[in-house]
Amino acid sequence: MNKKYYIIILTILITLSYSRSMEFTSCKTYVKVEKNLNKGEEFCLLALDVEPNNSYIPFFMGQYIYRKQKKPLEAGRMFLKAKERPDKKIENPYRVGKDQWIRTVHQAIEREAYNWFNYGVDANTSRKYEDAIEHFKIASELDSKLTGKCYSAISEIYFNNQEIDKALEFINEALNKTTDANVMLDLKINKAQYLRKNGQAEEALAIFENLSDDNVNIIAKNELFLIYMDNDDCKQAIKIGEPLFLEMEEDPNVSMAKLSELAFNIAACFNQQADKSYNEIIEYLGADEKNNDLTELNLERSEAVKNLYSSAKDYYRLSLDYDEDSSTTTKEYKKKMRKDIRKVDEQIIPALEGLLD
Repeated sequence: MNKKYYIIILTILITLSYSRSMEFTSCKTYVKVEKNLNKGEEFCLLALDVEPNNSYIPFFMGQYIYRKQKKPLEAGRMFLKAKERPDKKIENPYRVGKDQWIRTVHQAIEREAYNWFNYGVDANTSRKYEDAIEHFKIASELDSKLTGKCYSAISEIYFNNQEIDKALEFINEALNKTTDANVMLDLKINKAQYLRKNGQAEEALAIFENLSDDNVNIIAKNELFLIYMDNDDCKQAIKIGEPLFLEMEEDPNVSMAKLSELAFNIAACFNQQADKSYNEIIEYLGADEKNNDLTELNLERSEAVKNLYSSAKDYYRLSLDYDEDSSTTTKEYKKKMRKDIRKVDEQIIPALEGLLD
């Protein structure tokens, strides 16, 4: 017997054990024997309607037609159709590791979830955001354990595209669906970040109030620092930022860029506090009401201002130490701190001392 016809007959016999329709039999023959994927797709689409409860048909279509055609979205949609249908044995069971066997359609498609998550990452990197979102949604439906991770990625896409409400919607849904403690912590930190950048500092802070100290890791502390900083609470930001900087210096997983950024932000907080006190001293010098007690108070404030500018200068220097590009802006700020200290020494303090009786 001609070898080709033998293969066709064998394919038909195998198919009959997995399907009752000639449409699916024809589909498999075109795909596996004739290597005609377009014709196979045509008959598979017919078979989907003829056998509405057969999960192997959409699985076959996704795995052996659309994936070979490099159409991951279409393949993923077929896998979802397969998951909606009653489970069915696959033709060629295979072993994973030593003991686990994959024998059914639902088992096989669940193992594909990470592939679709990676397709989403690739699409997002290529700025194909709608495709990325659909890939992530498919991955989350193929394996519910990935829901938190997928929805977090979707929320980030929406956030980066300035769709804050959508970002928060998906991150809230992820929080409702995930049970993994580490994923939940990441989601809460991300939510706090979105709220902070949306000007909702109080709501962002409320998230941290419900976290135990054990859960406040470096990433969480950095976000909390930024919340206080963006909310103009530099005193509290510095209180968190200085020990955080030392902690980050000891962590080999923290990049130099992150250290440089944190040091710059701490410097900016010291700078802001110094400027605020400096302006209050200037206001006093221009006021009508002056006395020795108030003058002495402002002299003490002048020393505090110098210390704040000095701390700002030190952190700008640290920022430069960890900045591989050696920012010109940071250099200018550092230089300005030295000038501001001299201004206090050479202008402000003598002016105040001249007011004393």
